Amino acid sequence: MQIDQDTLDWLLGNAGPIIRYRTRVELLKESDDNKVESLKKDLLSDSLVQSWLGCLRPNIRTHVMHGSKSEAFENAMGKLYEFGLRGGMRILDEKTEPFRRWLAQQTDHPTVLPFFRTLVAAFLSMTGYSEEDAVNTWILKRLETLYHFAKKNDFEDIYIPQDTFPSFPKAFRRKPLLNPTLQTEDGSMLPSIHDINAFLHSEPVMEDPQLRSKVETIVDFILGPEYQKLYPGYGVVMLSGRYYSAGWSVHLPGYFKSDVRNDHPYQFPIGPDQSTHPSPLLRLSLMSRSRTAREHAWFKRSLSLLASFGTENGLVSFPRSFLPEKKVGYWVNGNRMALEAGRRGRKAITCESTFRYLEIAVKST
Repeated sequence: MQIDQDTLDWLLGNAGPIIRYRTRVELLKESDDNKVESLKKDLLSDSLVQSWLGCLRPNIRTHVMHGSKSEAFENAMGKLYEFGLRGGMRILDEKTEPFRRWLAQQTDHPTVLPFFRTLVAAFLSMTGYSEEDAVNTWILKRLETLYHFAKKNDFEDIYIPQDTFPSFPKAFRRKPLLNPTLQTEDGSMLPSIHDINAFLHSEPVMEDPQLRSKVETIVDFILGPEYQKLYPGYGVVMLSGRYYSAGWSVHLPGYFKSDVRNDHPYQFPIGPDQSTHPSPLLRLSLMSRSRTAREHAWFKRSLSLLASFGTENGLVSFPRSFLPEKKVGYWVNGNRMALEAGRRGRKAITCESTFRYLEIAVKST
């Protein structure tokens, strides 16, 4: 996509430190070290960045790593990723060191479920640590597990009757039961959103033609209607005789045209638990990293719908509902979208909307 210089100039003149930094570094590919360092200094001193850095605490406990609170590793790291912080920045290196060390310890002597290893590896991959041995080793294990299942494209035995095993919990009766054969020592054969984040942000994977081809096979599996018809979050899984609610599937908002509300071309149905519905903006930004996804009708249709929010002066302005910033909620589902500190005025929303649209559109060409 050809980026209009007037639009970029407007962003650089009106946005806060986060969007200015990412516009220079990611959209304009700024190579002047002096300019980048000056922008980086402004970025790291920004109130939003400082606040979320404070949320990233060296607490290696699963109930702290994963959750909807701001202090959860996944939410703090998701925000810092979107703020443009990357490995090599001293403050981020210091803050992530306990988690990188923990993941390395899991390589030979795992003590937690594969889900948590994938969660940590994914956010480390996203923030520029994908070449570290522990991160890369786990990502490659997950890639092989998912690839061998995805290439078969077989959906026949994903679910089994709830009464296959005794004492199925009444609380889970409304959810389907996943076939236990889908579980391996390296985790589920079904992809999670954290897997896809890990793969598509991994330089060692995406720069290797053979490995990238395996990722594209998995993405193609996800883009199929059979996958998108699976129960959102997958359902219920049985591990070691106990039942758990599974989650974090890679469902794509607006995949089926019936998903779209009649009163607005890009509003999606919200169920009782809004945290379970992924953000179209985050899903599009992630999937834009995949060649297979960019060529799919869902992606092209969605990008066109985003473009419909363009203004006469070349900017983009989404409804505020597209860009929520909640005190409690999962980053990965789009509950924490703020990139600007002061968001009461419309200008801040326009800055965020325009940058997010460009960030997706540029990768789609």
